[in-house]
Amino acid sequence: MARETSEKLLADLVDSIRQAIIFGRLRPRERLVEEELAERFNASRHLVRSALSTLDQMGLVTRRPNRGVIVCDFSVEEIEEIYEMRALLQGEAARRIPLPAPRSLVSQLEAIHAKYSENVDKMELKAACTLNNVFHETMFGACNNRYLTETIQRFWIRTTAIRCYAIGDPELLQQSRREHRAMIDAIKEGNREELVKQCVDHIYPALEAYKRAHGGWDVAGAAGSQRAVPERLTVVARR
Repeated sequence: MARETSEKLLADLVDSIRQAIIFGRLRPRERLVEEELAERFNASRHLVRSALSTLDQMGLVTRRPNRGVIVCDFSVEEIEEIYEMRALLQGEAARRIPLPAPRSLVSQLEAIHAKYSENVDKMELKAACTLNNVFHETMFGACNNRYLTETIQRFWIRTTAIRCYAIGDPELLQQSRREHRAMIDAIKEGNREELVKQCVDHIYPALEAYKRAHGGWDVAGAAGSQRAVPERLTVVARR
């Protein structure tokens, strides 16, 4: 029982710090001091230390020489590579979702989207953020490759500090809702090309918001209104 309680406390603290990063209360490059976090989240320093270790493994924070633990930030080159991978992975997952899709998948996505829309209208950001995650996990989970799904999720978590720049922006939330609707429609209509395009284009508005906050730069593959959809990944089986 004591172990279960300790594990729950750790999980709750990890989620609280993660939410603070998602909603921009802890910003990229911000130094995370154990004593301050312990006071802020009413936790022991030991628990904070364990939570930071977990967040480090998730890619949300990093340890820097002479600076301690900071919220992850990325170089331009790192961002280019990460978003290239996200585009490749999400495009490939969209290509693997069975079309015509099972009614159960469409029903699930419709139900999640309805709840997401309701929370977007109310600007209930925490609930909307959670439902956004559930929407993508459900859709990409239908690609029938759990390793692909898990890798998409890892990159999703890793870009939390970038994606936080879109959270709370009413215009970007409305755009996200429209894009979710377009994904569902493409699945219902069996339009593979449109589904792949929507799944790839969907990752860029948050990146553009991040770029604007940092002075802007040209990110390979992300500039302009027309973006090239990555070619299909080719897997060669070893004999």
